[in-house]
Amino acid sequence: MGTEDDRSGLKVVTKDLQVPSPPTSAPPPWQAGEGRMIFLFDVLWSLGALLVWGPPLVLAAWIPLELWALHPLAAVAALPLSYLVFLVSLSLWMGAFSALLPQETPGTSRVFVDRAFFVFLVRWGLEKYAPRPFITHIQLLTGLRTLHYRLLGMELSWSSHISPGAILYGPSLIRLGHLTYIGDFAHLSSHLSQGDKLVLAPVVIGDRTNIGAHCKIGPGCTIGSDVRIGALCDLAPGVEIGDGVELSPAVQMGMSVKVGAHCKIEPRSFLPSWTTVPAGEIWGGDPACKIGDVQVTRGELRRRERRKGRATADS
Repeated sequence: MGTEDDRSGLKVVTKDLQVPSPPTSAPPPWQAGEGRMIFLFDVLWSLGALLVWGPPLVLAAWIPLELWALHPLAAVAALPLSYLVFLVSLSLWMGAFSALLPQETPGTSRVFVDRAFFVFLVRWGLEKYAPRPFITHIQLLTGLRTLHYRLLGMELSWSSHISPGAILYGPSLIRLGHLTYIGDFAHLSSHLSQGDKLVLAPVVIGDRTNIGAHCKIGPGCTIGSDVRIGALCDLAPGVEIGDGVELSPAVQMGMSVKVGAHCKIEPRSFLPSWTTVPAGEIWGGDPACKIGDVQVTRGELRRRERRKGRATADS
């Protein structure tokens, strides 16, 4: 195998190597089909911003302008109210546009080819009319949060808490149960891009389930009731978690992992794709394996019975 010196004095192997190809310049956008579509999307999104933002801005600006005639301090004091009116009217206006758009269909579609992709693209663009600072404030208020996400097609209860900073991609395919808690900066996504393919799959989270801070929940994940997911957990697409499961912090799960009811996964464990964990077991390690069985105390049995009773009463 031959070598040669480069300018830094290092020995560089030159024989039997497949050198990575350097990046090339993209053709002008008007010469590529994808480029023309992206340019068209930019134009339409900019025009849509005038329609979506216009009425809420006019309505919010009307309050301080009217009060300015009475007294400048009154107009300044009304700015928080004006901002709240803007958030509410923006949510209502976005909900009106969302009702006119086709619903997203779970499945796999080809980018810039299939109709399902364009439906996703339009709804994704609509969601982006509410940027991160506005979403943070919307998530802070229970009534406004419930109104905003329901109008975008999401199934959630008024008791479903979404912490400010949590990010929900594709809310029309996300369902949250009663008393479910989504922690700070958690990511829930109902879509996944794989090269020239787009995958859409619903995310379903049961009642009284806690999702820790900075967790990532991929499309197609189904999480049962009374589940505790620690901070920094990462669930790949298609994961199924049964009722009463406890995931310790920083657990990583590959695709289509199945965890039975009332299991416990130790911290920093990694479960490879398509792993199945039977109910009532304790797993840990990298890769994870069984290290014991969950010991159910009388207190835990009583708590389970109380949770079942509350669930029956709620239903």
